[in-house]
Amino acid sequence: MLQRQRAVEVLDAGARMRTTHSFGSVGELVGWLRRAPRSSWPHLVVAEVLPGTELDRELAAVRAMRRAGIRVVLLSALDSRFVIRRVLGVGVDGVVSKQDSERELLDAVCGVLDGGTVITARAAAAIDADPMPKLSQQETRLLELYAGGESLASVAERLGVREDTARKYLKRVKLKYGAQGRPAGTKLELAWRAWEDGLLSAGAFGARV
Repeated sequence: MLQRQRAVEVLDAGARMRTTHSFGSVGELVGWLRRAPRSSWPHLVVAEVLPGTELDRELAAVRAMRRAGIRVVLLSALDSRFVIRRVLGVGVDGVVSKQDSERELLDAVCGVLDGGTVITARAAAAIDADPMPKLSQQETRLLELYAGGESLASVAERLGVREDTARKYLKRVKLKYGAQGRPAGTKLELAWRAWEDGLLSAGAFGARV
């Protein structure tokens, strides 16, 4: 709450903007948007999303806000690969690290309001410090599903491919991890790699071990 209050003070100090509302969660914001007339909706939302049971719902809300024309800046410690991947997958207009200065936060918000996409240097460094091998979209989805506990047959059906094609994807995933010196020969090792690289939440990984 103290961090949120200070963020409001910093944003209000910007001559070009005024903070109209502050909420304790994305869910509270969504509840207000549903009740408020569209003319009172904000031009931009600064939000933090955290690992937890509400993550998928919060990210769906972020996606809906952007579709409605509301720009979104993520303010985060960026210490969870799982959250970073999910948020970047949904798409946001700006990313600011909690280690950034107040001036950098204000500049990022102004840049996004001007129509740009702004990722601060510290945020970019955290995002780019990604040990994950370069996987195709299908390979990534296969890893998420298979490491999350589904059978190869089920994964193939979800991907809309034959099981032998899914097996080829799986082989390529294992080879790409192996080339990095990160063993992924067993399903447990794949689950561990998926958790390390932010494709599985800690809770999902723990449930499979």
